Amino acid sequence: MQAGLLGTLVILLFVFWWAVTLTSRTLAESYVFNELARTVIDANSLIEADADNLQLGAMLGRLPSRTQLVLRSNGASSLWPPEQSRLPLSLPELVPGAVRRVSNSDQPDVQQVVHGWFAGFSIKGEAYVLGAIRDTTELHARLRVLQIFMAIAITVLIAAAILVQRFIVRRAVIKFDDIRRDMLRLERGHAVALSQEVPSEVLPLVIEFNRLLRRFEQRLRQSRNAVGNLAHSLKGPLNLLIRSGEAEPMGQAERDLVKSNTEVIRRLIESELKRARVAGRSAVGVRFDAEAELPSMIGLLEQVYADKEVQIQFSVDRNVDLLHDRQDMLELIGNLLDNAAKWCTSRVQLTMQGSDSVTIVVQDDGPGCSPEELGRLTDRGVRLDESVAGHGLGLSIVNDIVDTYEGRISLSPSEDLGGLKATVYLPSRETQQHE
Repeated sequence: MQAGLLGTLVILLFVFWWAVTLTSRTLAESYVFNELARTVIDANSLIEADADNLQLGAMLGRLPSRTQLVLRSNGASSLWPPEQSRLPLSLPELVPGAVRRVSNSDQPDVQQVVHGWFAGFSIKGEAYVLGAIRDTTELHARLRVLQIFMAIAITVLIAAAILVQRFIVRRAVIKFDDIRRDMLRLERGHAVALSQEVPSEVLPLVIEFNRLLRRFEQRLRQSRNAVGNLAHSLKGPLNLLIRSGEAEPMGQAERDLVKSNTEVIRRLIESELKRARVAGRSAVGVRFDAEAELPSMIGLLEQVYADKEVQIQFSVDRNVDLLHDRQDMLELIGNLLDNAAKWCTSRVQLTMQGSDSVTIVVQDDGPGCSPEELGRLTDRGVRLDESVAGHGLGLSIVNDIVDTYEGRISLSPSEDLGGLKATVYLPSRETQQHE
């Protein structure tokens, strides 16, 4: 990046130097040619006033310094002042009315730089060429000095720009030292998030990094809770199986006990596998696409609860745009639908509304819950009916995800279907950052 900025600066300053030197030379030469043209016109006016005496003496007091007048008439050439008898430029052949500018500044190894302006005139049918030339060696020397001065000034500017750039870059990089130290503390377990006392330029990056850390922490907590609850649920049936296996001989009662506990274990494992299938697999940070994800999720749940012939209907507004993590949304919506399908009679309804902030509503036609039970449903491990497979993590997982996104969840009786209605509100990500 520094090399690119430096290269761009060098190119821009070189173009600036070239433009200044070219402009100064063009303006200087234009001024000289204009002065020479006025001199020639004034001399021609004197000649026309005294056509019989083609003398240039009247111009002696009017000639600018380092300027000569040149006259060619009847094949002969004359100079004024006469002591400067050498003509440093070749005199052009011009017809009356024609003009020409001549210069030797572009020729290599020129000791004397000269500019000339020539015009063709006619008096009483006699044609002649009148011109003015000026020695501009000193002017070009000054222009070269200007070019050298500009080159030195630009070199100094480039050096100063390099030093300033290094200072700015180092100062900006120093600001990242605090972030680096926070990350080391995070790696060693001395911190749970990066400090947001950072420059405003990197604050959005730190906020998103902390948000990602919270998601990883939430998923780790969910996994630990799931494993812990599954292990706790399996512990009782396994102990009974062990005791039954130790009985000698094994009677019908022991066989029935083994069979029932084996069925409990099977249902627990099947429930966990079902939840994993509903959640699917995805990388962290992948965006959730409701139109692409919901049909397959609903199809899977309808197959899981095919014995009840569950019908899951969904409606998603066109302006719904879930900019949230795909895995989180699969867990959230999947657990809501799974819980509704588990308790419904035959119908589940899902609606999603909003644009920046999104409202997700899932309701079923099941038996519903009493007000006392509604307050306990989102607690970890709560199961209102022990005869239904599962270990009570569904709505608690939903509650954890909603908390991660600083949203809200409410449970109430469904007015449309008569069962339970779960409403989840997720604010926009911009709202979360400002809060």
